[in-house]
Amino acid sequence: MQKDVITYLSTFVSFQSVHGNEAEKKRCLDWIVETFLSDSEHVIHTGNCENSPYVYLHHPEAELCWFAHTDVVPGTEDQFTVQIEGEKAFGRGVKDMKGAALSFLLAYKHTLEKGEKPKVSVLLTSDEETAGRSIPQLISEGLLHAPVAFTPDTSSHPGIVVEHKGVVWADLTVGGKGGHGAMPWECENPLWKLGEVLQLLREKFPPGTYDDWQITVTPTTLNGSSAKNQVPDTARCGLDIRYPASLCSNASEAIAIVSSVLPEGCELKEIISASPLQTDSDHEMVRRVQSIAQQVEGRNVELIREHGGTDARYFSEVGIPAFLYGPVGGDLHGKNEWVSIPSLLQQYEINMKLLQSLL
Repeated sequence: MQKDVITYLSTFVSFQSVHGNEAEKKRCLDWIVETFLSDSEHVIHTGNCENSPYVYLHHPEAELCWFAHTDVVPGTEDQFTVQIEGEKAFGRGVKDMKGAALSFLLAYKHTLEKGEKPKVSVLLTSDEETAGRSIPQLISEGLLHAPVAFTPDTSSHPGIVVEHKGVVWADLTVGGKGGHGAMPWECENPLWKLGEVLQLLREKFPPGTYDDWQITVTPTTLNGSSAKNQVPDTARCGLDIRYPASLCSNASEAIAIVSSVLPEGCELKEIISASPLQTDSDHEMVRRVQSIAQQVEGRNVELIREHGGTDARYFSEVGIPAFLYGPVGGDLHGKNEWVSIPSLLQQYEINMKLLQSLL
């Protein structure tokens, strides 16, 4: 089994399914359909949302929608070739999330080959890394529906994720008076003020630690003058704001909380936002996956929350419970992204048992 996993993973990772490469995304999805889904008797819908193809295998009596994304962030050419070192596989997407998806796809393939027909729908998108709209589009069209949704798209902390923070990407603009860099006394340089405002935000919304569950405000981009000797009239900074649902019910409330500490002359404008994820930890399907995982892994698998966000939020927004559980790995989006091969094999066993429970 380990040899098969590595072989399939190597092919999966070789597709450079990055933003802007629609043809490669489609090639990747075509390979998945042919390799893992072709034995299904159910209709396979294919389509495209804003240059990002998707595949949806629809079971009319589905008790679960399993979903994953096949797009990855950019990487160097060598990262699209899997490297094996001991019990780890390295490469772009081995953890986020081609390796994570492979364990289910392989289990689904083997279940179908036994002539069994699990009551599960399968959705594969290619725009998660760019906050794409495939899932909302399919939901709004009435094509995508299920009583509960499950994805293995998790970070490096091993646990079943039932809660995510909401996110707001916003632009902070600080006003001033521009002029020539040689005569700063004639200017009101907004960059100095921006520095003071950022320090204030750091004090009011400290970074904290992984275990803290609070609002965080992280500067990400800076914009001022386009000339070395010109003082700008305004300075802008991009902010990544994360908020727990227990403190804010929506993005507007989070913007209001952050804006309340800003001094006069500052404007905070939302650019894009995503809602938080909250799923009942006692949901039957959550507990079922937890029980199976504990049986396979021989340990206590905790229900946890994560600071990041995924496409799971789109299901939560329309009242469909969603949760996450994936393999062990690390350095997501980094140059040394890795996944544990033994963990992939355990995930395969978990998915086999889960599919058996859905017959």
